[in-house]
Amino acid sequence: MKRVPVIILLSIICIANSYTQNEADALRYSRKFFGSTARSAGMGNAFASLGGDFSSLGYNPAGIAVFRTTELTFTPAFSMDEISSRYMGLERSDSKYDIGIYNLGLVTSFISKRNSGWVSTNFGIGYNRHNNFNRNQVIEGVNFDSSIADFFLAGPFGANGTVPEALDPFWERLAFDTYIIDTVPGFVDWYETPVMLGQTQREVISTSGHTGEWLFSVGANYGHKLYLGATFGIESVNYERKSRYSEFDELNLSNFDQLLFTKDLSTTGTGFTFKLGAIFKPLEMLRLGGSIHLPTFYRLTDEYYHEMESWFNTGENYQAVPANQEGNPIGPRIKEYSMTTPFRVIGGVGLMLPGQLGVISLDYEYVDYTAMRLRETDGGYDFYAENQIIRDVYRPTGNLRAGAELRLGTFMLRGGYALYGSPFADDQINTDASYTSYSAGIGFRESRFYVDLGYVYTTNEHFYYPYECAVLDPSFNQSGNNRFLLTMGFRF
Repeated sequence: MKRVPVIILLSIICIANSYTQNEADALRYSRKFFGSTARSAGMGNAFASLGGDFSSLGYNPAGIAVFRTTELTFTPAFSMDEISSRYMGLERSDSKYDIGIYNLGLVTSFISKRNSGWVSTNFGIGYNRHNNFNRNQVIEGVNFDSSIADFFLAGPFGANGTVPEALDPFWERLAFDTYIIDTVPGFVDWYETPVMLGQTQREVISTSGHTGEWLFSVGANYGHKLYLGATFGIESVNYERKSRYSEFDELNLSNFDQLLFTKDLSTTGTGFTFKLGAIFKPLEMLRLGGSIHLPTFYRLTDEYYHEMESWFNTGENYQAVPANQEGNPIGPRIKEYSMTTPFRVIGGVGLMLPGQLGVISLDYEYVDYTAMRLRETDGGYDFYAENQIIRDVYRPTGNLRAGAELRLGTFMLRGGYALYGSPFADDQINTDASYTSYSAGIGFRESRFYVDLGYVYTTNEHFYYPYECAVLDPSFNQSGNNRFLLTMGFRF
């Protein structure tokens, strides 16, 4: 076919959004928002000093020792996530709905006949969801400064300087096989592109999945003054991301008409962790709580697959899938690796209002995200560069949670607030990318049965690059998540 050559200068340094294991993966599975019951959610999840609710087993295992009966809880939830993205002056938005189980738990209480010393021992088993990845996003704008073809040509792993047979089959080789890049006549390892700047760019991203934890807890009550607990957690990861990146030459700048770059990623895995906690009641109206969370040690498997298709005004249409040097399809790339999340410390204080009128609670959580690590499990790669990036781009941060509950006989009114600090260092573009949650709830409780309703609205603002480039402005994204939780509990 006849080509319109446009050689992209090497001074334009671009890096595409890679699906290989990197610092973004480590953060995705290390940042925990802790799934909960509707009662805990309505109080901002500030339960480190309170206990008596199954969600507290995930924050402070000593909360299990506060139970005085055997309880069974079940919490389904409905959520709607909305994201508005502004890119190159254009704004687009999308949303996604999700229904899931956020909590299922059983606590059994063995109460002695003593009024002092070790008065009870409790055991618990169940599930809490941490993170919900279900969301849709659309980014679109007209770019007069760069193209994803810049990455394929001149990025740090770009095509220039590499013969076609040695190009990465999941990246530059796809661009070569669809004529988004092609060798310059007379050269075997130097490339050009027909893509003229001023093209419309669009990326449609759909993610799904969640992280969750199966809890096995034990706790003991000493004289109704000191409560101790421990939790062994088995955590699971289920994450999928589908990206459809397109560029359109709507201005008819060249023979190039359109490209479509499809990227699919699936991550699954399990990990284990251990938590210790204590709650101390120095006064009848005051409770102090604290817990230590050891890192979660994950074993993860990534499976990713890319495809590309191109169209030209001259009528040609090209499709490419990853293939070996002989041209045979090679299927998805599969990579197994391990990951360690940060150590966590949580402290909390609870104030019991006079006459059993209610409670006010405040929690603080410290997390050092520079301690995240990626490790090789099957040999051949040491993740040194990725772990160094983790040290450079992240920082320690704190999460603040506050909640209150007002008791009106058998009815409860609740409210809460939470601020999850940005894990990004001061020199990073997302240094202010914190999450803020506002919550409310109501409850009805009798001796053998209770039902709670909780609502949480979480907001976040962050920047995102469809591909990183020295002359590319990121999209600015504002997200809002509405979550409704219903907890039904039974006491025996």
